[in-house]
Amino acid sequence: MPFENRRISIKYRLMGWFSFFFVLTTALTAGTVYVLVRDTIKQNVFTELRVSSEAIQSMVRTAAQVSVRNRLRAIAEKNVDILSGLQRRVDAGELTPEQARAEGKRILRSQSIGSSGYVYVIQTTGKIAMHPASSLEGEDISSEWLGQKQAEMKQGYLEYSWANPGELTKREKALYMEYYAPWDWIVSVSSYRSEFNQLIDHEDFRAGVEDFALGDSGYAFLMTKQGNMLIHPWIHGHVTEFLPDEDHTLFTDMVLNRNGRFSYSWKEPSTGTYTEKVMVYREIPELGWIVGSTGYVDEVYAPLYRIQSFLIFSGILTVLIVLPLAYYLGRSFSNPITKLATSMSQADKGDLSVRAEVDGYGEAAELATHFNQYMERLGEYRNELQNEIDERRRAEQQLQLFAMVFENALEGISITDKQGNIVAVNPSFTIITGFEPEDVLGKNPRVLKSDRHEESFYREMWESLYTNGSWHGEIWNRRKNGESYPEILSISAVQDKTGSVSNYVAVFHDISDMKLKDKQIEHQAYHDALTGLPNRSLAHDRLSVAITHAKRDGSSVVVLFMDLDNFKKINDSMGHSFGDLLLKEVAARLRKDFPDADTIARLGGDEFLMIIEGVGEEREVASLAERALAVFETPYVVRGEELHVTPSIGVTMYPDDGSDAETLIKNADMAMYQSKAKGKNAYFLFTQEVNLRISKRLKLENDMRQALKNREFTVYFQPKVNLFNDVVTGMEALVRWHKPDGTVVSPADFIPLAEETGLIVPLGEYVMDASCKAMQLFEGIGCDDISIAVNLSPIQFDQEDLVEMITEKLEMNGVSPSKIELEITESTLMTNVEKSIAKLNMLVDMGMSISIDDFGTGHSSLYYLKNFPIDRLKIDRSFIRDITTDESDAQIVETIILMAGNLGIGVVAEGAETKEQIDMLQSFNCELVQGYYYSPPLPLEDVIVYLRSEGVDCHI
Repeated sequence: MPFENRRISIKYRLMGWFSFFFVLTTALTAGTVYVLVRDTIKQNVFTELRVSSEAIQSMVRTAAQVSVRNRLRAIAEKNVDILSGLQRRVDAGELTPEQARAEGKRILRSQSIGSSGYVYVIQTTGKIAMHPASSLEGEDISSEWLGQKQAEMKQGYLEYSWANPGELTKREKALYMEYYAPWDWIVSVSSYRSEFNQLIDHEDFRAGVEDFALGDSGYAFLMTKQGNMLIHPWIHGHVTEFLPDEDHTLFTDMVLNRNGRFSYSWKEPSTGTYTEKVMVYREIPELGWIVGSTGYVDEVYAPLYRIQSFLIFSGILTVLIVLPLAYYLGRSFSNPITKLATSMSQADKGDLSVRAEVDGYGEAAELATHFNQYMERLGEYRNELQNEIDERRRAEQQLQLFAMVFENALEGISITDKQGNIVAVNPSFTIITGFEPEDVLGKNPRVLKSDRHEESFYREMWESLYTNGSWHGEIWNRRKNGESYPEILSISAVQDKTGSVSNYVAVFHDISDMKLKDKQIEHQAYHDALTGLPNRSLAHDRLSVAITHAKRDGSSVVVLFMDLDNFKKINDSMGHSFGDLLLKEVAARLRKDFPDADTIARLGGDEFLMIIEGVGEEREVASLAERALAVFETPYVVRGEELHVTPSIGVTMYPDDGSDAETLIKNADMAMYQSKAKGKNAYFLFTQEVNLRISKRLKLENDMRQALKNREFTVYFQPKVNLFNDVVTGMEALVRWHKPDGTVVSPADFIPLAEETGLIVPLGEYVMDASCKAMQLFEGIGCDDISIAVNLSPIQFDQEDLVEMITEKLEMNGVSPSKIELEITESTLMTNVEKSIAKLNMLVDMGMSISIDDFGTGHSSLYYLKNFPIDRLKIDRSFIRDITTDESDAQIVETIILMAGNLGIGVVAEGAETKEQIDMLQSFNCELVQGYYYSPPLPLEDVIVYLRSEGVDCHI
């Protein structure tokens, strides 16, 4: 050693030894670190290239499979469209069914998929209907797996093995099939797996390959095993055109080895110079493609070169610093140096956990500290690199699994972001909904919304998602073609690492077939198999429901029981199949000619039943029976035979002829037999009372029309009195009918009939005109504080020219609108709330007052009551009648008065007849009362006498 000469001073020897070992240790450490970092960086580069190549390989495989499936599906769908076009020509009479099928076979047989793929057709029975190999046509493959699977699926993608006639071994294939139901053809478009690359458009996944980047200019590429570049940033053509001659073997090695990595020289297209590059490549054997990732050595090893420069610079700097200081450090510096050298030696062996011991202060301690920090960072770099490699590997595995599940799931799957915008859908989503990905990506799932659910349904769904993170249930959605369909839907919220919702995943399954089967089973249970009409059981149920409605609404139900005359003779002479055809024709004609019938049923044999609800007038019963007879006037043509068929009809009506379905049907049956006894081809009403009632009502209607012409109606007036001062404040106009023979017709008889027949409109105009004339008289004698209330029926209120009619009467008689109060029942206003509010506002804007008549008997909502522009409520007389004996009625009346007071609405109690009723109403703070206690309705001349007797100041 150069420092063994003992003549040299110890401090120089120490300095020399210190300097020698320090420099040596630093060099070894730097070299070790350099080697470790170099190997790590190289391994990292090739790992990144390998992971990227494998990821791209997986992506290309997945995209290629999707591209093949979509290509086969597009061809299958196009062929089904062709068959549909041929069927339309059959329907138009241009082709016979046999010609259409022959033409379809010719078109499909002429198609080829790739080099040797083809189109064939099988039926759901397993029989091959068309095949390019004509020897296979007519073969039954229902016992084979492929035939069973196609008959089961009818539509979709399928992979399998197949050998055509003359082929010794089976080859891997795939097909996509579409079912054309009118011909029972499963159109199958098939291709051999070895020819998939002929069906794939690599542009479908170009962006995914080109998105890869390594360093500043690294990239991925895709080429065929023959060397033709499919995807490359700038190369178009054969790869050997850009490789030096000596590197042509690299391409051969890539094809032979299939998977690997190597370094090579690359000819720069722009400069023509050769540059060293590194590459990792993977083969996709089923497509005959090679995918690779490559980068420039200078770029990928740039960190290594920087570290090398840094270590060289650091070593030189260290030597320059250490030599001057070593002289002054002496022996005290030798021990820390030795320890540090030991630590470095351990690190050189690959133990990155080693740390130098820091003794005291000074440069040695600082150097040890820096070494420790350097080793810490180096260890962290290695851990981070390993973690990243592991994370990428796991992510790749998860991505592959997700892609397989997502693409192959039979259920439709859609993924939205946290705002609810769709970011991904799977193929089953398109199959079920008809929406292609480009139709829905970026849009809200509301594009699938049907009109089957209320908004509250969707609010509850989102509340469940926000509260529980999931929702599951049955829902109706809409396909692209507008068709609504039911599905079972599950929605789950996906949370990120912070626990916040990042996405929503919806998985759904179409249950249309299940619903259809349920409906078919239900239909078969309650409908006649021959005619499709409801059977006896369903007719009985519907009649019971109709009776319930009629009982609730106070309406009626008509039952027509029909039996075909001499039908047994037709069956005996023409045969039962002929009779069945006749029954079907009868059912069809009844459905056509009686669209307003609630139910038309076949009870069995030649018996039919018709149910009509809500017959407003009894005279309509006979009209319905006459219509039923008229249905049979036109002869029936069955198998070219013209038949004249007549019915016998029995008619019953609820509630007069029975209170339940069984009784009504039984009585109608009895009436039908009476019809047959009368000579057939006739109808018979169960009782003569119905005829009498109809005749009576018809006579009353005719008398009423004549009475309007003869002015037999008179308007009476009943006073309304203020309870707190006994002052008459107004009158209600009430119409009365006095016939010329002195007969008085009750309003309870003629008012409902007038509303049914529409005569209430001219009658109402008469009352309005008479009221305006009376008001003109009152004002003329000084009764300025009195107003007149006029009732408006529902039909009057619904008249488009109501406002114009009232305006005309007011102006004609010179009466202010404020002197006329209109009384309208609450049920009239609730028929169409929005329209009622609009019309009421028009009347109020004229200056008229509005009262709700018969309040308490309808179903008005307090919300709407608050929004109606009304001035007064008239409590119905049914509540006032028993107010002193029925606590419930008393509470109702008091509640109405309190409620009206809180709303700022006045109240009139109608029908007060006793002092006790008056006293109780006064205790409830009821302001106005109308009833016989004060006065019955009076003709106009008697009203003036009444006002004089009550001392009303009218200047009389």
